[in-house]
Amino acid sequence: MGVATVHRGRVAGGLARRNASGSWIALACAWLASACSAAPAHPSTPASPPLAASRATAVPASPDDSLSTVLRDYSRAAFTGYAETVDSLETLQRAVAELLARPTRESLDRARAAWIACRDPYSRTEAFRFSGGPIDGLDPVRGSSGPEGRINAWPIDEAFLDYVLQQPDAGLISDRRVPIDEPSLVSRNAAADDDQVTLGYHAIEFLLWGQDRSRDGPGARPSTDYLPGDPIRERRRACLALIVELLLRDLRGVRDAWDPAQGAAARRFLATDAKLALGRALSGPATLAAFELASERLGIPLASGEQEDEQSCFSDNTHRDIAADIEGIGRVLEGRGGARGLLAALDAAHAADVRERLAHARRLAARISAPFDQVIVSPPEDPRRRVPEALVGELIGLAGAIQRAGTDAGVHVVIGGG
Repeated sequence: MGVATVHRGRVAGGLARRNASGSWIALACAWLASACSAAPAHPSTPASPPLAASRATAVPASPDDSLSTVLRDYSRAAFTGYAETVDSLETLQRAVAELLARPTRESLDRARAAWIACRDPYSRTEAFRFSGGPIDGLDPVRGSSGPEGRINAWPIDEAFLDYVLQQPDAGLISDRRVPIDEPSLVSRNAAADDDQVTLGYHAIEFLLWGQDRSRDGPGARPSTDYLPGDPIRERRRACLALIVELLLRDLRGVRDAWDPAQGAAARRFLATDAKLALGRALSGPATLAAFELASERLGIPLASGEQEDEQSCFSDNTHRDIAADIEGIGRVLEGRGGARGLLAALDAAHAADVRERLAHARRLAARISAPFDQVIVSPPEDPRRRVPEALVGELIGLAGAIQRAGTDAGVHVVIGGG
């Protein structure tokens, strides 16, 4: 994952080169290539058509829906979202502690369930990425690095971390020359290669599930991998507990940065020129929709046919990740629990267009076949591919609608973090 940019260099051109047969992906790439510099026309995709002006029935914003109020609600929503994320990770930490105290199939299943449960809150916060906030870096122009690369990096070279099929001694866990401590894990995370991941959600996922070698289910790491006594198992136990602790530390830092009372990111965001702040805030969900979801997490794996390109590949949780990401976009744009979303600061007709596209995306995400890795490896004619292919188009259309709405409001919406 990059810092306020499209991570791993998987830009639209790379997506097009990897696609051998899907013209819908080529069309998506053409749109993505131009989206960073101009507000595009609605792309030719399997998405719904643009909303006609006669169908724009949203009520114009009231005087109370001032831009400053909308931005304050956005800042508070970021704090709430990251607070929920931290709470869920603390539950995971307790479940991992139980697993290490009593390694059984049941305690391992509870730790896995806690990991799945903590993914939804984090995924919903990803709409706050790509906006110059503390998750990516407070100063993306100067390259100031936030913790995102330590939090959600993928894909993972499993053999860099632990044993894999036919390589029982692979990974730094088996290499007793490598200390299992914070400096060691942090310094090695994506240091020599982007997929040499030692930190974050997906490193924990691999340590809980192991390799996914099943055609119709997740990985099946045995609970005996965490029995005490053996030197290598002790290293694995220490590694899992430490990665969870470091992940919690990073996300507590992001949460605290958005604290309405004393958070540095909250103060900085609310002190920014209101139009500039609105443009940055809109750039987050637009970039998440078009580049991160449509390209990285859907388009690339569908084009490559490679199971390893699935995001949550060990747990088979990718379909839930995608749905939660889209729900997070909805919360930022539409608001939640009485808080105003960013659409309250935009023209009513544009807001209605965005809402309709968002509703289409939500419905499509709910219909993705699970496990998603079987869709990835399926042939081009497989009917299960139609839903995620249509979702690619819908997400690109959603990003374009957000960008056009911002342009009409006089703000600059960047798609792609550039």
